Amino acid sequence: MITLLNGEQWNKEDILKEMVNDEFYYGHLGQNALSSSSLKQLLQSPKAYRKSLRRTDTNSQALRDGQLVHLSVLEPHRLDELTIVDGTKATKAYKEAVAELGSHLVYTRSEMENAYWIADAVKSNADASYLLDDCNYEVPGVGMLYDLPFRAKADAMTKDGSTIIDLKTTSGSVKEFMWAANKYNYSLQASLYLQIFGATEFIFLVVDKTNLDIGIFECSENFLELGSVQISDAVNIYKEFFMQDNSEELITNNVYRGIL
Repeated sequence: MITLLNGEQWNKEDILKEMVNDEFYYGHLGQNALSSSSLKQLLQSPKAYRKSLRRTDTNSQALRDGQLVHLSVLEPHRLDELTIVDGTKATKAYKEAVAELGSHLVYTRSEMENAYWIADAVKSNADASYLLDDCNYEVPGVGMLYDLPFRAKADAMTKDGSTIIDLKTTSGSVKEFMWAANKYNYSLQASLYLQIFGATEFIFLVVDKTNLDIGIFECSENFLELGSVQISDAVNIYKEFFMQDNSEELITNNVYRGIL
């Protein structure tokens, strides 16, 4: 049984079926379940997590580019759902299409072509294409950890469920990905996904959006152990600030102190 943050109770099989719907996954569960993204916000600060719950702008260019690349690589059949407009986002045609369909379904020709070249670089690379071959894609996962509900979607998972492949795009060199992995707490994501899905291996498939270099990074035990510690720390922050009767007061009055 999965108990959401708002008290709703779901059978695991039933909620997994609903999670295929992006509106339910990112909307309802975005507010009522934790995720790797929300844990990263909690590690930043309780206020950062609270702000993420109130944020309505999910249409940054980086996010748009990432979503389009993921579709192009993992679910190319869904590209037919999109409306592609010639010209820039300042054109009348683009604005009218967004007003009618929503920005998540409308892209410019330039955005689409850029995503195509990135996706082609992944598909044309022998090691990358082998890694993704015969996998299940956009696999939803849910579980109760630390008595709290967690949601996840694996970009790709081997048919036997043993290995998760996460597709990352970067504007920096793939040679610097290990630095980026530490900066953006990717160890937390890897550790959390292995727990939720019961997999044994997590691999990052990285593509440089600028020069189309490909990187494949496996996770060491030390990396995954760091992720487990980060999960525990973030959960403790959530319980300390968001599971109290005076949560708003605690968050508002939270202060970081130090001596320089």
